[in-house]
Amino acid sequence: MKDLILLHGALGAESQFEALKEALKNDFNVYSFDFEGHGKQESNQDFSMDLFADNLAAFIQQNDLSKPAVFGYSMGGYVSLTLSLKSPELLGEIITLGSKLKWSPEIAQAEIKKINPALIEEKVPKFAAYLDSLHLNWKQNMEKTADMMLGLGDGKALTLEDFSRVKNTVYMGLGELDEMVSREETQEVAKAIGAEFFLLENTKHPLPGISIDLLSATIRERFLKY
Repeated sequence: MKDLILLHGALGAESQFEALKEALKNDFNVYSFDFEGHGKQESNQDFSMDLFADNLAAFIQQNDLSKPAVFGYSMGGYVSLTLSLKSPELLGEIITLGSKLKWSPEIAQAEIKKINPALIEEKVPKFAAYLDSLHLNWKQNMEKTADMMLGLGDGKALTLEDFSRVKNTVYMGLGELDEMVSREETQEVAKAIGAEFFLLENTKHPLPGISIDLLSATIRERFLKY
């Protein structure tokens, strides 16, 4: 069977993929892991896409995987494209879903307003409790994520020219009702890469709300074509 790695998003963890892994286990050798500073992984480093791409490269090498397919949700999709630019030979086909690909100082400022730990703890205690169940230190995770977003807005993000150099086969997905990522930015990058763009109907951005049946069918449809 084909090897498949599932990559979680910002503020996320591999534990979010339990149901998806169960749905795909008869079709793939399914792997997942926590990026540094997420889930049960500690980190003393600043978050960056390069750091997480190095995490992915190390996981592939440590598990002796040969060109695994990758499904990257949100930030995980960005990480997979980052590694594709650095070491395309490590990866097979890539699916991204709901990946924020366009960054500017204004976009970064708007996004970090949504991830203030003190406000979330006060205004959305259930979400704070959920994050606490995922991570060793969710507040530190959120603060480092905010700093990474500011860096992306400040010129550390990949450009269309960068994306055009991606060599792996890529499928770029977006939830039809995604409130964080626009169809325009996703299609613009898909065109630069030469990737297939697809929509998931009636789907918003948050991973816990995405239909497992729809998501697993989408992955099978693209990764089991050959």
